[in-house]
Amino acid sequence: MPEDQIVDLTPVKTPEQLLKEEVGLYLNIVRDTQGKPLKWVAQKLGYSNSFISQIEKGNAPIPLDRVLDFSLAYDLPVPEFVRIVLVTMHNDTYKALMSILENDPEMAHAAEQCHSTKDANLRAKRRKILNPGLSSKSLDRMREFILENQKPTYGKPVAGDS
Repeated sequence: MPEDQIVDLTPVKTPEQLLKEEVGLYLNIVRDTQGKPLKWVAQKLGYSNSFISQIEKGNAPIPLDRVLDFSLAYDLPVPEFVRIVLVTMHNDTYKALMSILENDPEMAHAAEQCHSTKDANLRAKRRKILNPGLSSKSLDRMREFILENQKPTYGKPVAGDS
């Protein structure tokens, strides 16, 4: 192949990968400006230095169930950091949550009520509505559907049944 036709085979990074790298760089700069060694953050979070380094390079996502812990370890504002991590590292989860808030009147109303007061106690009480656990209307409707439509699990007796 002539030299003027050399093809660059360097992999092109996706926009998602570039965002992960940007978040990782942000965490690295935050940690450095706070004077926290990588080892300190790793120990605080219960991960290896290598794993934290991979996150700060954008090569590994922050585990979804540990986003709050990372926010606290790096002294970052929780709501803002959670949103950043969801959008950049767990976009499918973010889209699902947004879809719920956009399409579920019960959740949208609960979110609006939660954010419509500056009273911390009232906000905490209203936040429980957003996290109803096993008592939401949606779950009630699901359970009713199951009860109305579930086929019996027994069938005709077979040889050997008593």
